Amino acid sequence: MSTLNALFMQRYTPLTDFYLAGFWHVVTPAQMRQRPHPRLNSIAWNLWHLARVEDAGLNRFVMRQPQVLDSTDWMAQMNLPWRHHGGEMTLAEVDDLNTHIDLAALQRYMQAVHDRTHHIVATLDQTTLDQPLDASFVRQVVVDEGLVLRNPEAFITNYASWDLGKCLMTFGLTHPFQHLGEMETIASLLDIVWE
Repeated sequence: MSTLNALFMQRYTPLTDFYLAGFWHVVTPAQMRQRPHPRLNSIAWNLWHLARVEDAGLNRFVMRQPQVLDSTDWMAQMNLPWRHHGGEMTLAEVDDLNTHIDLAALQRYMQAVHDRTHHIVATLDQTTLDQPLDASFVRQVVVDEGLVLRNPEAFITNYASWDLGKCLMTFGLTHPFQHLGEMETIASLLDIVWE
């Protein structure tokens, strides 16, 4: 394993195997679905959103291969009709997700995404990561493949300026760690006790 891959896994492994896994061990299904404040998402929404962003971001943008979502009937298993990654969902739409999502299937989907990420990282090298994203391909993924729910042009403009290394680090590490803080705040507001 290269130094780059080892450094990525040094942060990714505790993220997935300790921090995110902890939510599945400590938080009840009812708490997973709850929004403790009118302006907050739920833990379930955050976990689904993280998985969708990582799946699409690493598989489509970095590797140009099919998403884990498309490897089997994950949408049916999770009881969700959406291919998008959840950005700009309304709180009413978040409530709809909280009501309908199959949490056991979400946990299995997240694990499948994490397993795929391990495989992806093992195959990458610095030369690959220096390549810029192709704007037309970004448009294909964002619009034609339904990655973005609303305002696709803003996402296209943003993503099209990235290289593959930024995709890897943002979708695989920076973005989930940001949402980890949000989920820890939600857990605190729900009086969830970590033992």
